[in-house]
Amino acid sequence: MKIFRVVILLALVNWAHAQNLELDEAKKYFNEGEFEKSIDLLKRLVVTKTLSPPDYVEANEYLAVAYVSTNQDSEAEIIFSQVLKKMADYKPSDRWWPHQRLMASYYKTAQNAGQTLQVEPSGPGIQTVAIMDFENNSIDDAEKYTNLGNALSKILISDFGVVSSLRVVERERLQYLIQELELTDKKIGGKNVMDPQYAPRVGKLLGAHSFVFGSFIRFGDVFRMDARIVKTETGEIFKTASVEGKPDKIFEMAKKLTLDITKNLDIDIKKVEKEKLDDMGKDRIPIEALALFGDAMSKANQEDYKASAAKLEEALKIAPEFTKAKDMLAVVRPLALNNFAVN
Repeated sequence: MKIFRVVILLALVNWAHAQNLELDEAKKYFNEGEFEKSIDLLKRLVVTKTLSPPDYVEANEYLAVAYVSTNQDSEAEIIFSQVLKKMADYKPSDRWWPHQRLMASYYKTAQNAGQTLQVEPSGPGIQTVAIMDFENNSIDDAEKYTNLGNALSKILISDFGVVSSLRVVERERLQYLIQELELTDKKIGGKNVMDPQYAPRVGKLLGAHSFVFGSFIRFGDVFRMDARIVKTETGEIFKTASVEGKPDKIFEMAKKLTLDITKNLDIDIKKVEKEKLDDMGKDRIPIEALALFGDAMSKANQEDYKASAAKLEEALKIAPEFTKAKDMLAVVRPLALNNFAVN
């Protein structure tokens, strides 16, 4: 009897190992842009009961991405629905943020499952903040920095994410809500929804206590960032913050701006959080690489993944150590390779 049990156990172990090999193979097909082959493998895998919880989530996420990327959004919504039934607090991995349509499918499914778009603070006394893309007020080479504001908001979101007393609204959640408002409310069109006067309405839907609206300007060898903090209760600007420095020290300026804004929000930063922000502020990424990163974000939002990947590759030629660009390229490159890419 014991021998029989050992045999069964070994068989199960070998089967589970085979499942992991299949998941690796599916991911390989995915990364090569062979989405249909990846889908065939993943469809079989996600219905098995041998995947560990992390592997189960990963397999479903790859399947959902492959479905959306081959214009099968309804299938992706079914996948998200199934995962949410098993894990009510499930949320896609942060790595998929460049795929806006995927995130929209997730938020739509979550809403259909009875969830709201409101961000729940992790505890009492935690403030929630939403950061808008920064406006370009540059004088020199303004056209080069058209999308730099996208990159700046992404950097600040990362910085704010270090502060335990703050809950930052994901950029993708904010984008989804803005799109929904523009589609359903004729009174709000284009960029008007990003105006501070709509902060109370948008903030209530997101559960955000305040918004950060910002702008930047490049003139000569000087780079300046200005931020306006808007309370969602009133829609009024109640605090401002500004930083100025060399264009190659944007991460350092972002750190200083984060510290100023948190101070204006009466939030205390722990010593360990301050140290982490100091480390993040030491990055020296040329402004040209950051601008290309912002261009890549814009192209990804338009689902022009080939152009997005090309922008990221340009950025990495300028700054090979640019981690955010590397991480984004790892997601965008397979989307650029698949035959269903928009461009």
